[in-house]
Amino acid sequence: MKWLALILVPFCCIGQGTKDPEEMLDRIADQLLNTADGNVSYEELYETLTHLLANPLDLNTVSREQLRAAMLLTEQEINSLLEHRKRHGRILDVVELQAVPDWSVESVRRVIPFVMVRDPNAAVDKSLLLRILKEENQYAVLRYERTLERSSAYRADADSSHRFAGNPDRYYFRYRILRQNDFSIGITAEKDPGEAFQWSPASTMYGFDYYSGHIQLMKKGRLENFIIGDFQCQFGQGLQLGSVFGLGKTAQTITGIRRSNLGFLPYVSAGESAHLRGAALALRVSNTIRLNLFGSQKQSDGMVDAEEPVVTAIQSSGLHRTSLERMTKGTIADRDLGAVLQFHKGSFEAGLIAHQKQRSHAIKSKDTPYNQFRLQGYGHSNVGAYTNINIWGMTCFAEFAQTLGFGQALSAGAMGNITGKMEMAWLYRNFSRDYHASYSNAISESSAPQNEQGFYWGLRYTFNRRLAFQGYLDYFRFPWLRYRIYSPSNGNESLIRLDYSPSREMRFFFQAREELKCRNLPSRGTQYSIGQGTRKNVWAGSEFVVSPRLTLKSRIQGSYYGLENISASGMAFVQEASLQLGRLSLAIRYALFDTEGYENRQYLHEKDVWLATSLPAFEGSGVRNYLLVHYSVSRHLDVWFRWARTSYADREVIGSGSEEIAGNTRNDVKFQVRIRP
Repeated sequence: MKWLALILVPFCCIGQGTKDPEEMLDRIADQLLNTADGNVSYEELYETLTHLLANPLDLNTVSREQLRAAMLLTEQEINSLLEHRKRHGRILDVVELQAVPDWSVESVRRVIPFVMVRDPNAAVDKSLLLRILKEENQYAVLRYERTLERSSAYRADADSSHRFAGNPDRYYFRYRILRQNDFSIGITAEKDPGEAFQWSPASTMYGFDYYSGHIQLMKKGRLENFIIGDFQCQFGQGLQLGSVFGLGKTAQTITGIRRSNLGFLPYVSAGESAHLRGAALALRVSNTIRLNLFGSQKQSDGMVDAEEPVVTAIQSSGLHRTSLERMTKGTIADRDLGAVLQFHKGSFEAGLIAHQKQRSHAIKSKDTPYNQFRLQGYGHSNVGAYTNINIWGMTCFAEFAQTLGFGQALSAGAMGNITGKMEMAWLYRNFSRDYHASYSNAISESSAPQNEQGFYWGLRYTFNRRLAFQGYLDYFRFPWLRYRIYSPSNGNESLIRLDYSPSREMRFFFQAREELKCRNLPSRGTQYSIGQGTRKNVWAGSEFVVSPRLTLKSRIQGSYYGLENISASGMAFVQEASLQLGRLSLAIRYALFDTEGYENRQYLHEKDVWLATSLPAFEGSGVRNYLLVHYSVSRHLDVWFRWARTSYADREVIGSGSEEIAGNTRNDVKFQVRIRP
């Protein structure tokens, strides 16, 4: 059967289906990010996803969790691939994917750019050092970017406490070498605009403002995974330990609600606050039991009260431009210790999690009605358990967590194929108002799993290979007060999306979302009066592959927000063209936006240089253009240039405070070089 599949490969199908990985990544990102609302760190998420997909997955060693995390396949397709591998043994070539049951031709085309089959004997006789020295999967990236117009904080007459210490340039460097299931080494360095770039050990300044690095070893006997340096954790459903790699509610209505149990991952983002720094160790105790241990100590940014040693605010921006921002740098020592005991047999998996966080300074939140149950003191300790099981074609998952001395959190759900064409997903969540977790990334309506109860129902129905429908309904209530909602409240959110592909050269989509959520009504003379706010969004878009060289994309989106007797709306129209001319590729965009108020700001996902994403939000009225140029000088050297321009028609000043720019136009340039052996 296997050899027959290899011999009878329809070569035209494979040839036409092999997509540029960056093109496929852009398509995935566009679907994930077009419901952006600012509550998720989309840049870090996209960067982590890019790293995952930029290093092809070995079809013979890739795990169920890695396949889920890649967000390329449905649960049924993942089960079919693993069953095929179990029944027929090693996969000999990627073209064998066409013989996997339940896989469509489109599934094969979508996956091929991100998978490979590695020869198991290729490096058997090489030492680890030799494998590192001769590994081809490595790169160095250097990036420069700048806003051409200077903001008020760079002017000589600016107030000294608000004047930026450095120039408006952003410098970025990254080097990484990786061999799947063997090793990973990486270093990242960054200087944000306005930060000083200087070498002064006496002032703890060493060129770049931020450094991150890691060394990782994998699959060395009983040593499953070992990382020293910066890392992130992803266990269970992210109630306690959830990495930056996690979505909220998106147009991925089925696969997006379950967290992948990836364990320890190197931290590869330039974000300066979401990671752990120390060591992480995963040991295989037996064929079914694995023990995970980690310890971390790092300096975090925070505002320390001058009169008593308490932290009044945690700073997560990573910006150290002004004297005030530099005063908050590294003022808090964070220590984290954790352990996860995992049991895995067949399709059943369970785990016990314990995590303790300790800070050098106590936190003292501002005394307001809504934050009476926010975390106070020097830290917290959490314990909990999770389980995952595949049964009767369904994937069931759950996690429970308890903050010792405080509240609990529960997240439980199921997903799977109801029929050959219909998939469904359900998720129930219940978070106490005094549950605390510093590294959570669970599905929730809020930015943290706290003070919330909810039920999510997602559906995807594939009519045929041309037409698919998906949507979700999410009902939630908040038993206690929240920011800008000074009363217990409830709400709901719904989304529908239609994808239509009449041919491989044409794609259309329509998407609509509605959210009902309460909000304070200051117009009634008291901050405790609330009303029901209604937010509506509509997106429609098309993609035409005019020729192998030219692709055109169009998109229109609109929004509406109403609260009591006040309502406002916004819209944006986007036209984009991508041109491939041998080693040279171009992407150009023209966009119009017109919005009324902050609630109707328009998020527009844009193409960017490799390993970066752009998701600006536009308020007011104006025009947005950008040009992205990518030239592959050789297989060893790639160059990118990006220019973006925003022109406003309704203002003479852009931004406010230290970010204020005189005039109605802003120009941003970016230059990047990637070097590979």
